[in-house]
Amino acid sequence: MKKILAPLTLGTAILMISGCAPTPPTYDQVRAETHDVLRQVADLVPDPKTVEPNEEFEPYPCDDQLTLGGGKGSFYTGQWLVFVEDTFDVPALIDRVPEELGEGWRIDKLGVPVNHPLVYLVRDSPRMSLTVEESTLDGRKAVELLAISRCGTLSEDQRP
Repeated sequence: MKKILAPLTLGTAILMISGCAPTPPTYDQVRAETHDVLRQVADLVPDPKTVEPNEEFEPYPCDDQLTLGGGKGSFYTGQWLVFVEDTFDVPALIDRVPEELGEGWRIDKLGVPVNHPLVYLVRDSPRMSLTVEESTLDGRKAVELLAISRCGTLSEDQRP
């Protein structure tokens, strides 16, 4: 019996011949990917709303033992607050987010019980996690978004 192998693409063949791995994304690229997802979810909230990105976090190394990571580079963490009217139905929005983001995203369990509406999503390619939850800050109702990117390489001037 003959075994039929899938045809190689030109890119795969070149990588195999040269022994090179694909070039990893830059930190700026993974930051932009993360902002695109945060913006996509924030855009699901109808007006009136106020979108407030939090201050940027320091790039966190992917190989840190606390994150159980083994990658090279650093990941980007983006946190945005979308303030909404008191009458806005945040749980209904949270229920819609997985479908609105589309294929490639899956709901994952955090393993920690929470007493407020929350969904934790993971996308495998390109890797990213996203938490969408109802929040209250200074008495204002909000949709809180927290996204963590895949690893990206930092230039020397971006290193803390």
